[in-house]
Amino acid sequence: MTSSLSRTSRAAAMQAMQDEVLDLLVVGAGATGTGTALDAASRGLRVGLIDKGDIAGGTSSRSSQLVHGGLRYLQQGNVALVRESLRERELLLTTLAPHLVRPLPFMLPLHHRVWERAYIGAGLLAYDVLAGSGVLPRHRHLSKTKALAQFPDLSPDSLIGAIQYYDAQMDDARLAVAIARTAAEQGALVATHVALIGEESATSDGVHRVTLRDELTGESFTVSARCIALCVGVWAPEASAIFTGAADAVAVTRSKGVHLRLPRTAINGETALIIPTGKSVLFVIPTPTHWLVGTTDTEWLGDPDAVEPTADDVDYLLGLLCGVLAHPVTTADVTYTFAGLRPLVRDQAVGGNTAKVTREHRIARVAPGVLAIVGGKWTTYRVMARDLVDTVLTESGLSRRECITQTIPLVDTRDAEVAALVADDPQLALPLVHAPGYTHADVVQAVVHEGAFALDDVVDRRLRLQLMLDVVDDETLRDVAATMSGVPA
Repeated sequence: MTSSLSRTSRAAAMQAMQDEVLDLLVVGAGATGTGTALDAASRGLRVGLIDKGDIAGGTSSRSSQLVHGGLRYLQQGNVALVRESLRERELLLTTLAPHLVRPLPFMLPLHHRVWERAYIGAGLLAYDVLAGSGVLPRHRHLSKTKALAQFPDLSPDSLIGAIQYYDAQMDDARLAVAIARTAAEQGALVATHVALIGEESATSDGVHRVTLRDELTGESFTVSARCIALCVGVWAPEASAIFTGAADAVAVTRSKGVHLRLPRTAINGETALIIPTGKSVLFVIPTPTHWLVGTTDTEWLGDPDAVEPTADDVDYLLGLLCGVLAHPVTTADVTYTFAGLRPLVRDQAVGGNTAKVTREHRIARVAPGVLAIVGGKWTTYRVMARDLVDTVLTESGLSRRECITQTIPLVDTRDAEVAALVADDPQLALPLVHAPGYTHADVVQAVVHEGAFALDDVVDRRLRLQLMLDVVDDETLRDVAATMSGVPA
């Protein structure tokens, strides 16, 4: 099996879905959906994976880009979730995706002498103990002088010292692509820009016939599957209604998370910050090219396809940031903003405070042979997928097969593929207009191997230009579009 996701493989996948009865049709190619397709295919199921848009086109490419145990969840007493998350963090760092997940030091500023250092230090000691293996360094205490040496732009009045600990950082969209490609390598049929639009029937033998639409051509076709997994996050109510006629079959709380991008030069610091805010936490995360600042955590009651950052969101995050910095950062420093929606398990007891809603996942039986999964977090995508496939096997009556995804490294071929393209056509080594560090070969590789079909697929999720560059101008976009159009069909 090949891991490449090309126009040819997409067409072949759609045809195979029509010609066969699938064991499982996975709807949604975010973290959970790609993980579910990989898990099911690796257990020998015949699997189709579709998404109305791109891989990680929704929530899964709009995260804080952290692989973490969830220090805040430990404070809330959810030890089981933290232990599970730390175990998955270790797997990603060591076995599954060391090429995409890297250690990241965090600094937690302290404001009160003696008791706060003891209290938070005890929590971080528990965090280290739960992590177990020692893959990442254990926490350590910093004096005020050492904290300011690591982060000179912190206001001296905002701390009396700090504690440093480690979690991990990723590129969420690229990680989702790697999972999807690994699923294809295991035999999954992957076709993005394909929407689920209706159910024709469920036959007496339990096979579902659903109508799909190719969003690139507008053509509709029918696929048969013994079981359907709705891994669509905040769109679970709408997707479930296709099978039940009612949008209340799956209860989801949509929590809006907004992030800001600042140029690396906007702040002088060498480590990530985590700042408790009372409601949640503020992350200030460095990369070689920029700072990522987030996030908000407020309930979203509007159209899930229309979520955008507001001026109030930006002001809120800048206000928190400026509260700990020695100099102001203003909206003029912000080069890019984005918003995503967390698909949280609905919990009426929290009174609209989404920061208190559980990050655990739940699986709902929408109809016979139709399952939906909500909740969870990026770090535990593999566990969510495992639990969902276990439920699929039970629901469909297929023989029990154990999960093996903890042993399957994710695809790591991008650099070699780019180099091969340049070897075939040296002109592809030319840089993109006004995009230092990016070449035409990067664009072609995204189309030929990584399932990028639309301009946004390449710009926003394969190359991450909005995040990686201080300015993405129209000339750059035209150059990317022209390069894409030159790739043979």
